[in-house]
Amino acid sequence: MKSEKRSLPALSRAALCAFVLILPLVSCGFFGPPDYELSVAIEPGVQGTPAVGEYVYPELEEVAYKYTPLNAKHTVVVLLDGSGSAAEGTLTIYKSITLVARLFDVRGTWKVTYYVTDTTAGTTFDITFSGADLLAGSFSDSNGKHGTWDAASGTLKFNFSDWESYKFTGTLTSMSGTWTNGTKTGTWSSSKVE
Repeated sequence: MKSEKRSLPALSRAALCAFVLILPLVSCGFFGPPDYELSVAIEPGVQGTPAVGEYVYPELEEVAYKYTPLNAKHTVVVLLDGSGSAAEGTLTIYKSITLVARLFDVRGTWKVTYYVTDTTAGTTFDITFSGADLLAGSFSDSNGKHGTWDAASGTLKFNFSDWESYKFTGTLTSMSGTWTNGTKTGTWSSSKVE
């Protein structure tokens, strides 16, 4: 009986010590999934959610986002850690992430590769789009050819004024599409020249 009385205080002290040692670990999330930060920036001309700010989420949390342009003729692109993504989607948090929602700006130099239908050999040239705003302007290419471009409502069209009757049309955010030149047709794709 005496040994039972001694073991009760010993058990109480052991439980108290375990509680004191484990409590800080539980409060800092040691036993749960780690937390990561989502940093959101929204550039002028764009609206949506999540709003600008810093957010903390547990690992594997799914976060929905959606951004739209204030001017419906503009196109929004979302950069997740610098890589382009759709303006609406869901991201899974598995590390700290920076999200930037901004208007897509085609102006600059792009490397274009185009293919004639039913051929596998592509032809490549550089094209430089310029203009006073995001929606239209002029261009020149590495072959000395020129023309005009229009980038309204997610569609890019650029037409050469001095290269037969080449007309390129495509999706702005993917920078790819189709082209025509009279009866000749084909596809094209491009990548930004940094």
